[in-house]
Amino acid sequence: MRPARPRIRRPRSRGLGLVLLGLLLCGAALVAFPQQSRGQAAKGAPASAPSLQAVPSANAAAAVASPSDAPPFTEPHPTNVAPSAAPPAADLLSIPLGGGLPVVVRAAVFFLEVKSFDDTKGEVECTVDLRTRWRDSRLAYPKEEALRGYKEQRASHAEEFLEQHWKPQLEFANRFEVGDKVGRRIRVFPDGTVESLERRTGKYTVHVDPQRFPFDRQRINLVINVLEDTTDAVILDFDKEEVEFSRVARDAELPGWHLGLVDLRGSTIAGWNGDRYSQMTASLFVDRKAETGVAPIFIPLIASLLIPLLAIWMNKSNEDGFEIEAFELANISVGGLFSVIALSFAIYSSYGVIAGNDNTVTRLFALNYATLAISLIVVIFFYRFGLPRRLFGRYVEAQLFSFVSWALPVLTLGTSIAFLLAAAA
Repeated sequence: MRPARPRIRRPRSRGLGLVLLGLLLCGAALVAFPQQSRGQAAKGAPASAPSLQAVPSANAAAAVASPSDAPPFTEPHPTNVAPSAAPPAADLLSIPLGGGLPVVVRAAVFFLEVKSFDDTKGEVECTVDLRTRWRDSRLAYPKEEALRGYKEQRASHAEEFLEQHWKPQLEFANRFEVGDKVGRRIRVFPDGTVESLERRTGKYTVHVDPQRFPFDRQRINLVINVLEDTTDAVILDFDKEEVEFSRVARDAELPGWHLGLVDLRGSTIAGWNGDRYSQMTASLFVDRKAETGVAPIFIPLIASLLIPLLAIWMNKSNEDGFEIEAFELANISVGGLFSVIALSFAIYSSYGVIAGNDNTVTRLFALNYATLAISLIVVIFFYRFGLPRRLFGRYVEAQLFSFVSWALPVLTLGTSIAFLLAAAA
């Protein structure tokens, strides 16, 4: 028998080292296995569709937590666009700088309805469509996302869009009463162009020039101003599309007026400290229907011119003087004076716009008063005192009376016709 081998006592440190080595190998295996599985999944999935569900980003989580901050357009984003690519909402409220400054805002006005036009007060009530267009490169998107060539929002969704994005601050400078807002439409095109269409009803103050009454043409002006931003930042402009859009509806009517074309004009207005602000005026031309003023105004005016002429024509010169007494013809002239005063009161009450202005009606009234004055002079100096006969004899008196009898009517009627032709030209 072999003698028993003595036991060698191994140190405990060797056993602890093996335990630690085993733990390290297990940890490495756990770390390597998920990476390998993810790598295999990435190799099997398409290259254009990254897995957003496995590892959601912080922006996607925020969008789920607060849906009210999402863009108003509800069309889904393509799978190759990461949610973090959209700019923060706060940046969209600042003025777009992608195209440089100033930002060009193209504006146009469509007159849908002209409800009333009070030329006496200089007020007009109408319903218009204000269309504005500007470009914001931050809103650009691939063309494939828009089925109709643009993304559109209406009514409350359009208002929410404007609250979350930059828009030009515009106002109608001459609007003194705002009616009900009909609606708004927003369209965003792939290149970032934003088109806003707003329909409103309101009352506006307009300037009326009655110089050529009743053959006058008036401008119904809607003045659009840019608020807050000077011409260094925002300017109003228009091109061919705005000119074609700016017109009046075919079925629009305005009693007593013919509706014409719409004209666009750009300008600037002065602000504080030398600042300049952009302005645009949309003018609707309206022509007064002349027949509405000829019958009630010009026929009585022309007829009133005959009253002082009758005071001259009704008398006749003879060897002893004149056949009709002076006081009888003077009554005709005085009666004509009161009739012209009453006619002027009636016309100015109905057509206040022509009172106190240089126009055809006021000129004809002045001609009436001048003719009445001349007739009274003839009655007093010819019929009552007979001064031409006393100073120059009967022959001179007869010749002067004959001249006045035909010259005064020709001069009066010729002047009145000239006033009418000048207004109608």
